[in-house]
Amino acid sequence: MSDAGETALRPADLARLLLASGDLLPRQRARDQQADLAGIALKRAALEQLIALDPEPEDLDAALEQIIAAMGPPYGPIRGICLNIRYDWEAASTTPGFVEWLLQEALRTTAGQRRKGNRADPEAV
Repeated sequence: MSDAGETALRPADLARLLLASGDLLPRQRARDQQADLAGIALKRAALEQLIALDPEPEDLDAALEQIIAAMGPPYGPIRGICLNIRYDWEAASTTPGFVEWLLQEALRTTAGQRRKGNRADPEAV
């Protein structure tokens, strides 16, 4: 695990930021988005469970395994989503500006500005 314990950020805090950041809003695309919406719903459920569990940073992996087990089969999609959450945790722990970028995205989403394309580069913030 990284040096995530050195920050005041907890996994549940990151989950709240991810939920508020607009990352779970469907992008504007000229195709059927049923698969996108199913993935968004699954990620939202995983993040909400992570908030409910509120693990210590060093217990994040165990909490993600618990979420995978709780969601049940098929395990592939939820395992992929939990891996993505783990990557976001690593980014929040090691990439300067990532948490601030998520916060800015959350504020922008709250203000009613929807995302239209791919995620902005957090390094550019």
